[in-house]
Amino acid sequence: MRILHCSDPHFDLSLRTIPLRKWFGKRAIGALNLLGGRGRYFDDADEKIEDLVRFKEAHQVDLVLCTGDYTALGLQAELESAAELIAPLAQPPERFITLPGNHDIYAKDVIHSDAFWQYFGRYMHTDWPQYTVDGIWPFVRLFDDYLAVIGVNSAKPNPLPWRSDGHIPPEQLEALGRILADPRLKNRWVLVLTHYAARLADGSPDTPRHGLRNADEFLEVCRVIRRGAILNGHIHRCYRTDLSSEGLSIDLFCAGSVSMEGRECFWLFDIDRDSMTVRRGVYDWGEYRLLECRPECQEERPRSDYDTISQL
Repeated sequence: MRILHCSDPHFDLSLRTIPLRKWFGKRAIGALNLLGGRGRYFDDADEKIEDLVRFKEAHQVDLVLCTGDYTALGLQAELESAAELIAPLAQPPERFITLPGNHDIYAKDVIHSDAFWQYFGRYMHTDWPQYTVDGIWPFVRLFDDYLAVIGVNSAKPNPLPWRSDGHIPPEQLEALGRILADPRLKNRWVLVLTHYAARLADGSPDTPRHGLRNADEFLEVCRVIRRGAILNGHIHRCYRTDLSSEGLSIDLFCAGSVSMEGRECFWLFDIDRDSMTVRRGVYDWGEYRLLECRPECQEERPRSDYDTISQL
């Protein structure tokens, strides 16, 4: 199977469309962040997704995985628009899998209204409902007889403006452990999806205010995976992290942002029964193309001031 892993398109919706009653709390800070310049990095996100659809068709991609952050402020209007923009990439729907990022459930009203599920739930069903703890998570998708894709939700609202951290609920981690112990996974490649990065490019944890708070517990559960990968977004740079020093047999792949100006990237996996090869995709002169996965693909440049505020 040929699998495209992308993340963080952050489709832009004009701030003029935001109802006045929403200009409070965390969303007010986020809106000011957009007005201050963050938004311009994603001005062409919708056109770039169209280019990505052309790449998908030209390279005969079988399955697309997106690890969230379709929006900026998690408004229902944003989610509706994002679902429409992503639909061409999500064809056929049974070959598209996603989960929310922290921006998609930016505030508690999105949770209460089930807005993300309303627009993206069709891409998050499970083949093993006996393992879900709340009707959704974790979900398991099986393909052929050699691949399993598992999704766990690490995104949550962060009302405090200086926090954008994530957390996988303990009951989900327990259910993930039961799934990974299921003997039907024994000979399958296993891809575990979540939004937040358990490790940065250099193998270190992200900061408590920005990263996955129970990353160590998550990695401990994933220690039993012999073949596969952990896939995430949230950090707006592509990188691959070797987790062998922590006793894991698999690597972590961050897909960065597929649409952020100057950093557009994704990963392309080719998996068969016996092997997995991975190449990095970039955006160049109006189209996406592939790079060979050389060691420099794993390098992370120092954080800029932009990175400090990009996830608020």
